[in-house]
Amino acid sequence: GMVFQDFRLLQDRSVYENVAFTMRVTGMAAREIRKRVPLTLELVGLKDKLFKKPSELSGGEQQRVSLARAIVNRPAMVIADEPTGNLDPATSLEILNLLQEINIRGTTVIVATHARDLVDRLQKRVICLDQGYVISDRERGVYLHAR
Repeated sequence: GMVFQDFRLLQDRSVYENVAFTMRVTGMAAREIRKRVPLTLELVGLKDKLFKKPSELSGGEQQRVSLARAIVNRPAMVIADEPTGNLDPATSLEILNLLQEINIRGTTVIVATHARDLVDRLQKRVICLDQGYVISDRERGVYLHAR
């Protein structure tokens, strides 16, 4: 699954339809979609927003829809590209906590970010790249600026 900084939601579709879209394009049965979408939206704290359009949501809520869409098919891995880049600090922490919960449930989570506080808070493996080359790889790392 993929989580983007700019959410990449279908603006003319509801929250439910944005999440269900991923399942439909992979050929999932309608019954499974009806079951899994509300459960996934509950996990990200949006069960009460099923029929809202993205324009009716805050940035943090839109990012949670993006996250739900990324995990609804139960992928082995989620890649989050600057998932907190457009969010305030409190909302960023909520997204970070959701990513940690997803990881605890068994999904590998890769976060690409320049956000020092996010990296330092995670205390997970940190691989630093500079112009495409690995310059450090620490098991429980903190943010390092490229040299």
